[in-house]
Amino acid sequence: MFSYPRTPRKEAIGTNIIDIIPVARGDKPADVLLKNCKIVNVFSGEVEEANLALFRKRIAGIGDYEEGVEVIDLEGSYVVPGLIDAHLHIESSMVSPVEFSKTILARGTTTAIADPHEIANVMGLAGIEYMIRSTEGVPVNLYIMIPSAVPASTMETSGATISVMDMIGFVEKFQNRVLGLGEVMNFPDIINGDRDSIAKIELIRHKYKKIDGHIPGVLGKPLNAYICAFVRSEHECTNVEEAREKLARGMQILIREGSVERNLVPLLPLINDKTYPFVSFCTDDKHPDDIIREGHIDHNIRKAIKHGIDPIIAIRAATINTARHYNLRSMGAIAPGYKADLVVVDDLNFFSPRIVFKDSKVVARDGKLVADVISRSFPQEKINTFKCQKISENDLKVVAKGRRIRVIELLGSEVLTGASVEVARIQDDFVVSDPSQDILKLAAICRYNEEKSMSVAFAKGSGLKKGAVATSVGHDSHNLGVLGVSDSDMVFAANRVIEMGGGLVAVVDGKIISELPLKIAGLMSDLTSREVAERLVELKEAAKSMGSSLPDLFMTLSFVQLSVIPKLKLTNLGLVDVEKNGFVPLFVGEGEDV
Repeated sequence: MFSYPRTPRKEAIGTNIIDIIPVARGDKPADVLLKNCKIVNVFSGEVEEANLALFRKRIAGIGDYEEGVEVIDLEGSYVVPGLIDAHLHIESSMVSPVEFSKTILARGTTTAIADPHEIANVMGLAGIEYMIRSTEGVPVNLYIMIPSAVPASTMETSGATISVMDMIGFVEKFQNRVLGLGEVMNFPDIINGDRDSIAKIELIRHKYKKIDGHIPGVLGKPLNAYICAFVRSEHECTNVEEAREKLARGMQILIREGSVERNLVPLLPLINDKTYPFVSFCTDDKHPDDIIREGHIDHNIRKAIKHGIDPIIAIRAATINTARHYNLRSMGAIAPGYKADLVVVDDLNFFSPRIVFKDSKVVARDGKLVADVISRSFPQEKINTFKCQKISENDLKVVAKGRRIRVIELLGSEVLTGASVEVARIQDDFVVSDPSQDILKLAAICRYNEEKSMSVAFAKGSGLKKGAVATSVGHDSHNLGVLGVSDSDMVFAANRVIEMGGGLVAVVDGKIISELPLKIAGLMSDLTSREVAERLVELKEAAKSMGSSLPDLFMTLSFVQLSVIPKLKLTNLGLVDVEKNGFVPLFVGEGEDV
């Protein structure tokens, strides 16, 4: 592990009990007095009209306080607790952790619980340390769930391995930032009692920390076995029946609304007067263009209200429910002694953050950041993780060993993929792309070895009619993925990503029509959120101009390598049938099915 340089800074003054009590009594003036507030009380479910006394980073009291060093008249606006994202991957935003923090803060999210397993699969513990160090002093409460599976499976080549022994010292070193164990994706190992996987859980749970789940579609006795391993949350529910059973078995249901995985509306029937404490909101994977355009957790709240959820219940799912689940004892509510992380809105039914307070200070107004945020440096030489050689058209050739092939079905708005058997298009004894049937060549190329390690298969559902696209974002190993109509464009696109040290690119006839370099571990850009958002919009438009029918081809392509999520996936080591937990051949024999 290497160490990131730390920028000297003046430590903020904390809040001692002995100092805040006189302010709470009304004997001393508040640092900040918020007058004429309509306070959303997440405990009582009521709206209180009162003043708010803030002292240092805390709320001193609610009531008829009259004195403050600074007085702000909110003129009857609503005040709600700072919003909390229960589960996300900063890397999926494709911006640096600092830039991401600035973006969500402007939308009212003051606390986020991040699972950095993307950068961990690329750089190991050093990547997690980068996420922690680079956000020291940033005005967002950013907590970490230490990744549970690096690598995600044995069926891919990853950039690092994190063992249970590696975790021990790391959790101790950053115990105030690590809340628990990140999503346990390798659920077959847990259900089957794999000792190494369970050892990680035992380590973390004995530290009184949480274990996040990841078990899509699994119910009944296998679910019971999984939950017995102290897994207490789930963000992969896509239908209300699945969510109801998991909630009934003791799991906190994290309702996800990201860029691709949009599960909020289907899961809203889960929420009622009995179940609402056990529901939280999260984004999981969300691009900055979507955050800027529609919002972050504030978007989840607005959408829930629009579809009939009581505003206070929606706010609870974005605040206190999550805080209580993760033992964030001074967050998620407006009450004496709680952190002065607040969001001001004019209308509860159209939840639009007008002012955001963090630690009693105004940090954003009308969706724009007004606070200074220090960006920290990182060693550039450690960030380029591309060691692979450039590829040639010969590397992409597939010798025809039959006429029927297994094909990955791209489902667009899902992490899941399908599987089908199709008749291959054969030219000169080689299987080639067949855009007329929407069956295109797909390759996964290991970025971590100088010796070539790659696999080639086929996918349908992209809609591409010309060119090729390539990306270094390929969950969870983040090897290079490339999809295209022609081999020549696929080679050009893949080699361009290698030249950039990671990124996204769209190519037609040997010309780049759009690209986004990702200089930080091939996952994140050093550009601003708005600049990245503009590039992502350009890339989406480029994909559409090439014929793609998917909402976000690059996001969809990023999940094609995810070998722990059904059904058919492609890693650098081969074609994976996730349900069979093993490799399968590209060609299908007569009478054989998938």
